[in-house]
Amino acid sequence: MNRSLLFLGLVFAVCSACLKDHDVDPIEVRQESYIIPGNTFFPEGIAYDANQGVFYTGSIGNGDILKVDVQTGASSLFASGAAQGRPTCNGLKLDGQGRLWVCGGTQNKIQVLNPDGSLLKNWDLTAFAATGFINDCVLDGQYVYFTDSWNKQIYRTSVATSQPGDIERWLTFTDDQIPYVPNAVNANGIVITPEGGYLIIVVSSSGKLYRIDIQNKVINEIQLDTPVNAGDGLWLENNILYVSRNAMNKIFPVTLINNYSQGSVGAGFGDNLLFNTTMAKAGPYFLVVNGQLNRRMGAPGPTLPFTVSRVTIP
Repeated sequence: MNRSLLFLGLVFAVCSACLKDHDVDPIEVRQESYIIPGNTFFPEGIAYDANQGVFYTGSIGNGDILKVDVQTGASSLFASGAAQGRPTCNGLKLDGQGRLWVCGGTQNKIQVLNPDGSLLKNWDLTAFAATGFINDCVLDGQYVYFTDSWNKQIYRTSVATSQPGDIERWLTFTDDQIPYVPNAVNANGIVITPEGGYLIIVVSSSGKLYRIDIQNKVINEIQLDTPVNAGDGLWLENNILYVSRNAMNKIFPVTLINNYSQGSVGAGFGDNLLFNTTMAKAGPYFLVVNGQLNRRMGAPGPTLPFTVSRVTIP
């Protein structure tokens, strides 16, 4: 009897350990570089699903969204831009329900897709502004926020329900608060602080960072020791803000202090990046989109194939 109980106890312990390992072991990001097919794809946004071990990236060129396996590198069409009325695609984010939020770039649109890639909802924002550049987005448990690189405003809608509501123009600001350069890319990447109190955005044209209090909408410039010009996608890990600087072909860490009011810019990292736009964290790595958007018009053209790079986080 005692031997049987001991044996059952050992089996239970081993099985429990196996289950625990299965739960906590991340899916291995095996490739150093992931090929994105298409000679005119020009990828821009990225979203990573750690549970499935896949990332999604969208095309500036035609609005297609691909799904890529991080172990094999195999890619497939997740959602057709032409079929869903999406000629271009910028920032991407997944919410807690597995839906993919899509920034429509210069088409001044926002879309959200179901987990199977079908279109759930489409918003045309011309009622707010005749033209716009919906560039990037970030989610918390309740809302998704969007930057507009041409208009001094931030949009928001709820993500807490099965059917998203209307888009609201959540914040409108002035040049005194966040200066915009005409005909340039201004507010771009956006993140939310871990405790959920602030949004942080980067303005590509000036290299400045801004902290926005979500409760009272107060805006403060984050004082930096050097600007982060050409800042594109952002990723915030504790008090370190990683800034993908496209024209620099590097990622730069910014150590934030004093309640995100000041920052110190560190050395850039990441080899063989090509006008890197956005990034997503996958274990100890960033998956970095080599957008090559600076080569869309005229010679010499993009270096093919397009890729997403695995970059070790220092």
